[in-house]
Amino acid sequence: MGDFRASGVGRGPFRTASDIDVVAVLSRRTEADTAVLADAHARVTAAQPRPSFDGCFLTEAELAAGPDGCGDVPCAQSGRFVAAGRSGINPVTFCELARYGIAVRGPQPDELDVWDDPAALRAFTADNLRTYWRPAWHQGRRPSPLWFAVGLTGWYPVWTVLGVSRLHYTLATGEMTSKCGAGRYARETFGPRWHRILDESLALRTGGAEGRRGYRNPVARRRETLAYLDATIDAALAL
Repeated sequence: MGDFRASGVGRGPFRTASDIDVVAVLSRRTEADTAVLADAHARVTAAQPRPSFDGCFLTEAELAAGPDGCGDVPCAQSGRFVAAGRSGINPVTFCELARYGIAVRGPQPDELDVWDDPAALRAFTADNLRTYWRPAWHQGRRPSPLWFAVGLTGWYPVWTVLGVSRLHYTLATGEMTSKCGAGRYARETFGPRWHRILDESLALRTGGAEGRRGYRNPVARRRETLAYLDATIDAALAL
């Protein structure tokens, strides 16, 4: 979607740089094939640990069946390969591939039978707000010392502000967008009350190419991030 960021603020799991999301389509998948995949992934990760290649390895039948039609499959997340897992097996992955996927090798996504269910995407998005983001907001309000420190990092508003803005966009439009696309959308959709935290998040995401830094005090930024999270979850679930 034009929003790959090779670098960003933060380190390790708390960094704003992009990963590379991959769906590899296999003609077959035996135990021997999975062992070859594991070895290939280990060699790629050793040679190029960043950005990490996150994704899953599906057959054409699983691609057409969708997330509920898939069992556990080989997948990789943050440099870790598992022979049978569920990482990325959800409506977001399938719908994003069907609508915006970029073929590196082989046929284009629109030449394949890729599952794409708008109703399932909407239901998954709403459930994600209720079961992931609302608990994240509660955790942020009463954080452990570790999460209080995380809340002061530049990663936190990028993850939170732009993350929930993406979900609002999906529920409002039925489509999907990037983190920066979500920030632009939110700035146009919500009032000036939220422009400062949105501009801050965009600036942190893009290294200053978009938005504008507006906080000297990270505690104040954390407080505004949580307020935005609370308001946007409610607004999205009301759509």
